[in-house]
Amino acid sequence: MLDERKFHYSTHENNDGDVILDFPYDGKIAKCIFTGEIGQYISLYMQYESIPAEKRLKVIEECNEQNCRFEWVTFYVDADNDLMLHVDALLGLESAADEAFEMLVRMINIGKEAKNDIMKAIYA
Repeated sequence: MLDERKFHYSTHENNDGDVILDFPYDGKIAKCIFTGEIGQYISLYMQYESIPAEKRLKVIEECNEQNCRFEWVTFYVDADNDLMLHVDALLGLESAADEAFEMLVRMINIGKEAKNDIMKAIYA
């Protein structure tokens, strides 16, 4: 489907046999990890922004606000002080490509919608 729509992406397989799709967008890379016996589970991750250590608490508070605002994407700050966006889903076999693409687009759009609030928490 991505080839048909002429999107740029790369794929590889990790040591566990999971298929990982890297989807570059707007200077960031969304990682789509397909797991399960037939690849029926998907986890999407996007490193949204690096957080200065002194802003960590403020950004975590903003993540909580965004988690209340959006139900499809989880915002969190990881151990490396990166603000991450995350989605988990179970895919239907007949519509897996469409469902995975929809989740990817939702994550990207929610990131765009939350951008002003997130940037205020980081840089204000």
